[in-house]
Amino acid sequence: MEKYIIFAKSTCPFCVKAIELLNEKQLDSKVINFDDTEGQKLLESVKDTFDYRTVPMVFAREGNQIEFIGGYTDLVEHLSTDG
Repeated sequence: MEKYIIFAKSTCPFCVKAIELLNEKQLDSKVINFDDTEGQKLLESVKDTFDYRTVPMVFAREGNQIEFIGGYTDLVEHLSTDG
């Protein structure tokens, strides 16, 4: 069963929407907030690693396999094609 990991900021409306979507669908998820200064630095490193500029950054994990899905719109698309 997939578990979702969301890298988010509490001030981001699309982060809130992604979290709400997963909650509505009762999907297992973990939210990692990057609101403090240290978190901001780490988030910038993660964004650079994936060459991705915005949050949320949504990942799907199944067992030891982790797939980068993208942002909110990508999550909506992923869930609609996932059955």
